[in-house]
Amino acid sequence: MANSKNTFSTLLVASLLVGSAHAQHGILGGAGTYCSDGWKFSASYVLEPWSPGQHISIEGVTDVMHTDAKDGRPDTFHRVFVDPAAQTYWGYDVEVEPVGETGSARLRFRPFSLRADQLPKDYHPIQVPNVANFRELPPPQFPAGTFQSGQVIAIDVLKNAATGQKVVDYIEVEFEPTSVPSKAEPRDFEASDVLLHIFLPSVRVNGKDILVSVRVADRSLHSKLIWLSLPGRARFLFSLSPRAGHPFQKTGTISGSKLSFSSNGARYELSSSKQITESNGNWNLYVLAAPPGPVDPSDSGFSYGEVNTVEEFLSKLQ
Repeated sequence: MANSKNTFSTLLVASLLVGSAHAQHGILGGAGTYCSDGWKFSASYVLEPWSPGQHISIEGVTDVMHTDAKDGRPDTFHRVFVDPAAQTYWGYDVEVEPVGETGSARLRFRPFSLRADQLPKDYHPIQVPNVANFRELPPPQFPAGTFQSGQVIAIDVLKNAATGQKVVDYIEVEFEPTSVPSKAEPRDFEASDVLLHIFLPSVRVNGKDILVSVRVADRSLHSKLIWLSLPGRARFLFSLSPRAGHPFQKTGTISGSKLSFSSNGARYELSSSKQITESNGNWNLYVLAAPPGPVDPSDSGFSYGEVNTVEEFLSKLQ
């Protein structure tokens, strides 16, 4: 079991949201973790509806832990919210059932399965001697049925009955096998094997900042193929090398933490919070452009992600 803790600043008192979200679109933060076989869980928690300039104060801990598949039990992600002051916690589980060797899976939501004594000990403040004494609250109302990996799923986790405002978890489970040992035969290293690393990016189009989608806050990527979607403009797939049989164009460069390219007369810049490639230098960027997807009026920000193959990217366009 491992965890990726993120401390967040909102007062959790009887699910009351009170007035400090300076983040874009009311994004309060995010969390994520990996299972050892390559499944990755990402979550962004967002205040809705959000008003520019509004301040939200939250004090507590949000976390994602995991239990690897074993003895017939599936990989399970444990999403938890902890209020140390009230000595309470609540959350939900997501079970991952892979579909063959396709890199896709069925997802099922379950009640939070960890006991208080299984929570990390650093959740409790100095004046509370033992996290095992924390009390579990009823779980949020999570969706029934099954979902597919790669879907973005929304779950209401807190609500202010007086104002109607709520904190929504946007979660996504993807297969990212970069940390899984390969069983393939050894071969020479090629440019197409280099990974692109994207962490907390910002995007500019013709010098103008574009807000990030509420659904992808705090998301880090490590993949050979990265995609970028800008509502009303286009969707792009990036690679450090050409791909046989696909019309990639050498229209951009990567230098340090910046990726830039041109398409249809517009200039695009993506800046990552960390270096995009492992090696220093200026590298050619190959770009596959596709028409824009449907526009969600409630979320006009850019989104980004990763795929294992060009065919997977093309299938998402349908």
